[in-house]
Amino acid sequence: MSSAPLGFFRLDPAPTDAEWMERLEGHRASALHHPAIHRGDHGSQKLHYLVLRQGSEERGCALAIEEKRRRLRLPFVGSRNLLLPSAPAIDTEVDRKAARKALLDYAESFDRLTVQPASSEWLVDDDHFVRHRQGAILEFVMPLESEIDAVRARFHKVHRKNARRAKTKGVEVVEDSSVEGLLRLRDMQLASAERASERNNAFGVRDESYFRQVQREVYATGLGHVLFARIDGEAIAALAWLQLGSRAATVRSGSHAEGYRNYAMYALYDALVERLVGEGITELNAGGVPAEAQEEGHPQHGLYEFKKGYGGTPRLRYGLEISLQKVRS
Repeated sequence: MSSAPLGFFRLDPAPTDAEWMERLEGHRASALHHPAIHRGDHGSQKLHYLVLRQGSEERGCALAIEEKRRRLRLPFVGSRNLLLPSAPAIDTEVDRKAARKALLDYAESFDRLTVQPASSEWLVDDDHFVRHRQGAILEFVMPLESEIDAVRARFHKVHRKNARRAKTKGVEVVEDSSVEGLLRLRDMQLASAERASERNNAFGVRDESYFRQVQREVYATGLGHVLFARIDGEAIAALAWLQLGSRAATVRSGSHAEGYRNYAMYALYDALVERLVGEGITELNAGGVPAEAQEEGHPQHGLYEFKKGYGGTPRLRYGLEISLQKVRS
């Protein structure tokens, strides 16, 4: 490998989605590095397309978002934050300490650096950042490089049984990634949010305009997909995922009461895993829960047990929040 120093550089002009996708696949990045996932929240002007270079060689990439954080509710008083939705995707042979320094060097003109925990691997596991960690989550990563029967054999026996129960009850699984499908998924998320609120585990659901934009940017392009569980043609539960290269990750789900009664989510995960194995996908990230959800009595302990039951490896991830003003001082 070259002995030249590592550095992060912003691509200007910004690449097209197709050009950026090629880079992401080359560095085995997750879908969270794709701009379409984030344009609904941040638009295009605030996105930084970063590449990690060592001399003339490219060693990794990252997507970052420039944020303005207001203080005292005054329009011109605030700080500039560099937000990474996930840690940079870098080649395995790259020196982690040097890559860390390269990221901090790039961010030096900002007041704060934030890295979200989802799919964040090497950077947030770095001992140098221990005091900056926040928002610990557990993600369940499932290897799919086996025949479907071998993959299913890693499921907990209750999960296999409940998938069979769903089939016996007449649950069928179909894809619908259209606008109508996304809005139907939203309705199911609202139903799930109401149920969760009753269990002291409330969560918010984005408005309809957001779902319409996400459908255009993500699901209409094939980056995302939605499966629905139905009985007698009536949709009762839904599961959405993102797919980039050989990796996939679940991102949204929802269910009506009929879905819970008919084990629909077990049917959806079973169908998803079978589909991904058939398409040659080698890894499924089944999503994360707060690290504290391991404890009985936590509002998301049931979700923890559900995800754990698919035999994925639990991986602890951290977010980062670094005040660069303090680092500089």
